[in-house]
Amino acid sequence: VFVNGRPLPDVVRQRIVELAHQGVRPCDISRQLRVSHGCVSKILGRYYETGSIRPGVIGGSKPKVATPKVVEKIAEYKRQNPTMFAWEIRDRLLAERVCDTDTVPSVSSINRIIRTKVQQPFHLPSQDSPGQQVASSSHGIASSSAVTSVSTAANDSVASSYSINGILGIPRSNGDTKRKRDDDAVSPGHPGDSPLAAEVVRKQLRSDSFAQQQLEALERAFERQHYAEVFAA
Repeated sequence: VFVNGRPLPDVVRQRIVELAHQGVRPCDISRQLRVSHGCVSKILGRYYETGSIRPGVIGGSKPKVATPKVVEKIAEYKRQNPTMFAWEIRDRLLAERVCDTDTVPSVSSINRIIRTKVQQPFHLPSQDSPGQQVASSSHGIASSSAVTSVSTAANDSVASSYSINGILGIPRSNGDTKRKRDDDAVSPGHPGDSPLAAEVVRKQLRSDSFAQQQLEALERAFERQHYAEVFAA
């Protein structure tokens, strides 16, 4: 950046930027202008960041604030060409004399303007009234409840078809469906605390007896599929 203790001339700096805009690589610019590669990279990096080719000073400078006119121009350029880069927008601002070299925003500032003001999403208000929203939500809850009940009934029917009673063709009694609720009602207490609890334990410990034909039917079902309950999942 410095030659013999002095900053690189502005003519050379401008030439570096012009060659970079033409697509010349920094290493080729370094060979053509006989400037170190680090110097070229630093000048280009500062130019892309601040938009200035002048040498920096200790303490830096305050970021430039874009005026509403400049922001509107940036939005217009971006609407005309959505794929336009920030440095292209900056060059166009200078070419059309919207800004000069002292007031033109930096590339990072243009990117920030595009991100926060140009590409800001629009939030449209809802067209439904509060009553319609409540009705639709209640309808959704009712529909989900109906679907849940239907799916539960279907799962129960599938599970019963693979149970022992389903294989043997024994109708399901109401006592079997109420057994779990009776167990839940008695579970807080000790099994021996009441006669009802003792009766429930006695029912649980009682083993079912099957006829020979029923046992053979169970054996045949077990040979076809050892884990029939997987179909009930």
